[in-house]
Amino acid sequence: QAHACFACDCVACSWLGLSLVLPSPHSMSKADVDALVAKIGDKKEGQAALEGLGKTAADKGTPAEPFLVAAFDKVLEATGDKSKNVVEAAIAAAKAILDMASPFAVDSLMPAFLAGLGVKAKPTQKVATLNIVAALAEKHPKSVGYVLVTLAMPVAELTCDIKKEVKEAATACMTAICNCTGNKDLEPFLPFVVKAAQSIDSTHACVEK
Repeated sequence: QAHACFACDCVACSWLGLSLVLPSPHSMSKADVDALVAKIGDKKEGQAALEGLGKTAADKGTPAEPFLVAAFDKVLEATGDKSKNVVEAAIAAAKAILDMASPFAVDSLMPAFLAGLGVKAKPTQKVATLNIVAALAEKHPKSVGYVLVTLAMPVAELTCDIKKEVKEAATACMTAICNCTGNKDLEPFLPFVVKAAQSIDSTHACVEK
């Protein structure tokens, strides 16, 4: 009798009460991911490390998911780097991780999202986080709807950001996450909700609608 162990990607075989554990040729250990994550802050190796994490997500898939999701905050934080190449590599790695991640991983990703939307985040990190959350809302609307009450306020606050690029990304993200309510009756009013988030002057009009 054999079964696959998805936590560590091994194949465990037992026969006559004896157990034999064989590593899969496609296995990815936590140590492998941690080694790449440790290099993200290195000026010389940071970009290559992020590219390696993106490739790991694309090539290894589910077996590497627990380790990549755990490292997601470090990847997203790198989108605030001073180097444009590092920022682009971090965005690509973050997208690759989300492409293979289970929709049930959203709870585990929330700390990274909230940090990326916070006041201490750099403008590039805010924009990257907003765009990633918007893409996630389109891919897994039910999962985002589950955490909507937590996401709505941080995103809404950024629709008033002084940086034009942040404000635009936040408006698009707010529109995307508002479509995750699961309530069809609210859809005609969602544009007014998004507009109300941008300005207190629009709040009264939204309430009237």
